[in-house]
Amino acid sequence: MKINKIVKNGLISGLVMGITLFIAGAIFSRIIYGPQFAPEGKFDLEQLNAWYFIWTKILIGVFFGILFTLLYEGLPIKKRISSAFAGLKYGFILWLAISLWNISHPLIYGSINDKDQLFWLVYSLFGFLAYGFTLGYLYKRIIKKNASNKNAA
Repeated sequence: MKINKIVKNGLISGLVMGITLFIAGAIFSRIIYGPQFAPEGKFDLEQLNAWYFIWTKILIGVFFGILFTLLYEGLPIKKRISSAFAGLKYGFILWLAISLWNISHPLIYGSINDKDQLFWLVYSLFGFLAYGFTLGYLYKRIIKKNASNKNAA
């Protein structure tokens, strides 16, 4: 696949990831931390600005969406993503690898905060699943388009 198509797919998937991170962050911070939406003392009330959080999540999503799509395209695997479900699996595997790395450090060094750990695990899971689903959907469309072009020729 050409680099501009890879970047475009990563950009679109990353946008979906960023928007999902924002929405999941709002929902799960309310559930886990209560009405203050954050760990006690982390932010002043005037720092809890929705516009700041949405543009940072979109920027993070786009950056990692492109990075993870480039990473995927560089993997030497025979069976490629061909559906939204296969994309979900890719997103979950990425999340699992990164989350196991994050979980191992507090366990080794002895400092773990249950609420914060739970929030970041659930919050990031939804972002990675949204990224993977979107990437799988885009790849499925490319496969269909290529098949219809092949049949037409």
